[in-house]
Amino acid sequence: MILPIFCLALLALASGDVNTKKICGTTPVQPDVSGQKIVGGTEAVPYSWPWQIVLCVNSWIGSSCSLECGGSVIDNDWVSTAAHCVDGSEDQPSKFKVRAGVFVHSDNSETGEQYVTVAKIYKNPHYDHPIYAYDIALIQLATPLNFTDHIQPVCIPANDSDVVVAGNKAWMTGWGTTSEEGSIPRKLHQVQIPFTSQDYCDQTYNGEVDDQTMFCAGEEPQGGVDTCQGDSGGPAVVQDKNGKWFMYGITSWGQGCAERNEPGVYSRVASYCDFMEKSMGYSLCQPHG
Repeated sequence: MILPIFCLALLALASGDVNTKKICGTTPVQPDVSGQKIVGGTEAVPYSWPWQIVLCVNSWIGSSCSLECGGSVIDNDWVSTAAHCVDGSEDQPSKFKVRAGVFVHSDNSETGEQYVTVAKIYKNPHYDHPIYAYDIALIQLATPLNFTDHIQPVCIPANDSDVVVAGNKAWMTGWGTTSEEGSIPRKLHQVQIPFTSQDYCDQTYNGEVDDQTMFCAGEEPQGGVDTCQGDSGGPAVVQDKNGKWFMYGITSWGQGCAERNEPGVYSRVASYCDFMEKSMGYSLCQPHG
């Protein structure tokens, strides 16, 4: 059975001076990109992926907020996630909160963490036509985030034709399970995963992958690295030659986790520039340097 991916496993570090200048794709705390794996992944350097957020659901009891999905800071009052993370609840923004500057998702009082309510949810109107196509939602925050060493926006690409190709790789992050049917880790994890060819992706999923809005990533055909349950909504990022990180994918769905001949499927961010501009009222998309 094909399921959306609702978890990942990653990590982040600490400092705190507010950076009021908005420069996307910068990492004041440098990640370890020496080639580790999430299913097959490792703990991240704390706060080294500063756009990663926790999208959480308010508890009926007390003030706790449980991990629902991942997501990414794209501006000081906007984050992105997967549409399936909010599907059916997009008219209930008070149901959700966003936590930024988080390394340990189970700790609600990290130094420098910012915990904000949601003002409005914009789910792509074409979501799920076909299955899991247009799997993106934008969340407008009730209170703008302050950019710090732990919180920075990721860049959004205007085009991905020269990046999302077999042979290139992306870094995925999140608090999802580190094995199929496994437990959710407390700390942020990361994994580097190669893009597959679109032909391989199409053949694997028997035509269920919409080439315009999705791509596949995974080690074909052996498997072994992947995102997994709990990683949904989190970013797939690539660094350009100028050192800026761009989000090319949003963790969406797949068959199992890191199985042979079963790559993960990601929502193709560059195909949503019009949706993002219409929702936000301005464009964030820019060329990859």
